[in-house]
Amino acid sequence: MIEIGKVNNLTVNRETKSGFYLKDLESDEEVFMPPSMAPIKMSIGQELKAFVYLDTRGSLVATEQIPFAQVGEYALMSAIDITDFGAFFDWGIEKDLLVPGKEQKVEIKSYEDHIVRVCLEEETNRVYGTTKLGKYIEASDFDVCDNDKVKIVPVVKNDLGYRVIINKKFIGMIYDNEIFTPIQIGKTYDGVVKKIRTDCLIDAALQTQGILNVVEAKVKILELLGQYEGKLILNDKSSPEAIKEMLGMSKKTFKNAIGMLYKERKIIIKNDGIELVKN
Repeated sequence: MIEIGKVNNLTVNRETKSGFYLKDLESDEEVFMPPSMAPIKMSIGQELKAFVYLDTRGSLVATEQIPFAQVGEYALMSAIDITDFGAFFDWGIEKDLLVPGKEQKVEIKSYEDHIVRVCLEEETNRVYGTTKLGKYIEASDFDVCDNDKVKIVPVVKNDLGYRVIINKKFIGMIYDNEIFTPIQIGKTYDGVVKKIRTDCLIDAALQTQGILNVVEAKVKILELLGQYEGKLILNDKSSPEAIKEMLGMSKKTFKNAIGMLYKERKIIIKNDGIELVKN
């Protein structure tokens, strides 16, 4: 069955003067793909991923362009046009995404960035966006758990840290006291789930948690020692700021890592820093 507002796996079924018709092999449903939205090379029987939506006439249309978010997903989007009935957002495809006035948590202004959830109106099958996220966050059906690796996109800076989108499906936070590298709004980072909260938000972190975090820190410290002729002017008495600036990790992680390296007889801890043990 062809899913509107989502990426579908389709097959090129036939070609006409106006364009191509793609078919869903399970349901035999067809959807039209105009030449302007098709790959340069198309052939009958070719399989491809295509995003499907309704055009202004209410007809199904497929495009090879993939939007920032599909139905049921969140993305950081920029408002590019404001009208009396709503705001249009750059969605990453030729067709802009409408956030109707009644779906705006606050009045949207041109060129503002907002977290937008993509939705499907069941009565009309039209795709729209909303910035009223509360009821969707409360209804989150989590397919992740503590310590799972996830993709994190920071979207809003606040007093505690950054509000983030997680796997495009959930909203959460990463906190300033656990961030040890520069953060760029809108960029995708690898991260982990720390805790799923009772309010259906997720506390997340950019670095790996637990013993694996320390193991990765050990590797990073050894690599840096190799770059600096086996010596670093850091030890367990160094300030958190100095450790963060040089290694991009917390002092706790650093102390645990050099402690393990010392026990493994790979480094010597001195008053003025640490050194590689010479074989």
